[in-house]
Amino acid sequence: MTQPDTIVRAILAGRGLTEDSDVEDFLSKKPKQIYDPFLLSHMEEGVDILFHAIETDQKITVYGDYDADGLTACSLLCGFLRLAVENMHKNAHIDYYIPSRFEEGYGLNTDALTMLREKGTNLVITVDCGSVSATEIAYGKSLGLEVIVTDHHDCIATQMPDCVVINPKYPGSDYPFPFLAGCAVAFKFAQAFREKFFPENKVLRAELNRMLDLVAVGTVADVVPLLHENRTFVKYGLTVLNSGRRLAFSKLIRAIGQHLGEISSYNIAFGIAPHINASGRLSEAACVVELFLTEDEARMDEIVDELVALNRKRREIQDDLFARCVETIELSEAGDQFLLLNPHDVHEGISGIVAGKLKSRYHLPVAVLADTQDEASRAMLKGSARSIPGVDMIEMLREHEELFSKLGGHPMAAGFTLPAENEERLRNALNADMQIRIEKDPSILIPDETPEWLLAPEDADLALAEALTLFEPTGSENPKPLIAFKAVTISEVRSIGQKGKHLRFTASGIPCVYFNAEGKKPSEGHVYTLLGSLEVNEFRGSRSAQFIVRRVL
Repeated sequence: MTQPDTIVRAILAGRGLTEDSDVEDFLSKKPKQIYDPFLLSHMEEGVDILFHAIETDQKITVYGDYDADGLTACSLLCGFLRLAVENMHKNAHIDYYIPSRFEEGYGLNTDALTMLREKGTNLVITVDCGSVSATEIAYGKSLGLEVIVTDHHDCIATQMPDCVVINPKYPGSDYPFPFLAGCAVAFKFAQAFREKFFPENKVLRAELNRMLDLVAVGTVADVVPLLHENRTFVKYGLTVLNSGRRLAFSKLIRAIGQHLGEISSYNIAFGIAPHINASGRLSEAACVVELFLTEDEARMDEIVDELVALNRKRREIQDDLFARCVETIELSEAGDQFLLLNPHDVHEGISGIVAGKLKSRYHLPVAVLADTQDEASRAMLKGSARSIPGVDMIEMLREHEELFSKLGGHPMAAGFTLPAENEERLRNALNADMQIRIEKDPSILIPDETPEWLLAPEDADLALAEALTLFEPTGSENPKPLIAFKAVTISEVRSIGQKGKHLRFTASGIPCVYFNAEGKKPSEGHVYTLLGSLEVNEFRGSRSAQFIVRRVL
């Protein structure tokens, strides 16, 4: 029998963690991988500008984004700055602005900057946007606005704004970990401000650390790598989140059927974050910032109820769109390797989720298009794209930049707008690009299902399941360990769930659950190898090992 500690260390070694200090930090409940905020580009200049603005009682507006990362970043920075103003005994006014996905789109826009200036804003601080807004920021400066950008998106030399840009991906940056979420960059900005101007203020330090719940939610929601500093943020943030310190989170968690003290990165990704994102997908997202900043419990309840209702509606629209897209793909004889779908009558706030689900189902890069119009009422298409490992989505799209009126994103996810007449040109170009990539590396079309450990039935127990929880928080680039449960005999097979689409059975004495059972299904009395994860199942106060099946071999 192999000891659980040996198995954990073997899996970590397979992921490149072999040094004792790295393993110790990875497994620690209190990791220490945290970096000096002043290593970020232009941080010193940025906090000096902020301090002067507060000292001179200026109006400061935090300009956010309508997704969970941008909303948590905005809530964090607004909350911290209001505390800082109180501590400085000043009258600076801290406000926030969240653009509409439907009327304004992502990032800064000139109409919003005009409105903010007319309402008395002196300093705009962006969170989760701004790194490629050279034109908009130049316009804002012409109005008399000062701008500080805090962001984490890729920087493009030709679109870099002439202002302070605090971004771990800034060209020439010395920051050791470039993969922070926008909320984490906002936290580092607040952290640097506190360290420079209030190094002995324990109250501000404690209050800022309590805001790590927002960082945890935004970081998991934005699907950045849960490694290094991100992992540190999420570990500490989950502790704050589960403590119930923030009443707004407690109310939301209760309303969606989750339980304080049991919240994990999985609960954030598939429970909390979708409800936060539902506001920006179907309505106006500013209510989420209000939820986290208000002290009015009745208003909190109203917003939580609204988020629950919006998320329910979002799922209905999403399921319908997903079914229509699947039907289109299954009926098509084109054999496309890049699925550029235009199902029409698409709610643009939902297209990104559906693109992600289709990408997972077919293991191909996907973009879902929604009809829209530009200011001249010209027919346009707005696309949400999701990619697979080995295919850099934003790099691929930039090879055809002349087709787009707007383009931005990451290697795994991107958004764009293009004239409707360019649709077929884009489809042909992307399929040609994919063909070239496949010829160079055919393995990109094969999902990586290499098991990290071959599990013998005698090792599958609660002790190992509990040891594997040390990989939490799991997520992007730090998934649950993929286990091959080898040579197990199947018994007690039964269908569960809506329409019986899930299976529950026993494998050599270990309970197993196979969600959305597709492909090969196990038969009683036969021997198989199962691919999936060994997890802890808690039910009515008792804990046991349970295997979650991904595939039957």
